[in-house]
Amino acid sequence: MKNTRLAHAYHAQADWDLLALAQRLGIAELIIPPQTPGPPGHWHEMHDETFLVTQGTVRFHAPHGKTIDAKVGDLVTVPVRAPHTFSNPGDQEARFINTFTPSFYINYFRLLSKLSEEGKPMSPAANKKAMANFATIVANLKD
Repeated sequence: MKNTRLAHAYHAQADWDLLALAQRLGIAELIIPPQTPGPPGHWHEMHDETFLVTQGTVRFHAPHGKTIDAKVGDLVTVPVRAPHTFSNPGDQEARFINTFTPSFYINYFRLLSKLSEEGKPMSPAANKKAMANFATIVANLKD
């Protein structure tokens, strides 16, 4: 395991500023039940996102009605200020790993968990209010 030793040696010699690293990347797993429309169309003022589909199919929505159906193993990247949303129009649960760079957007999901009721979908109005707290702007994806 030559690469393992190299990684270990590099880590042992590095002088990391752990506080600075902790703010650079946020990671969460999201689960989308079947037939779920997802959040309102939006764009992010301050962070990039990636989506790695790990189960089912996730439909990504972009401006002018364009959609992309991402399947297991597909990676979708969304840069700052790119309008988008996602949904699960299928009959099976979908899952994806979502990254945020920088990491502050992870707090949006913490807020959603406080605002939501177990087993009930989040209302679009509550979701939009939560987004506004994290430099996320609602976007019309139909035009």
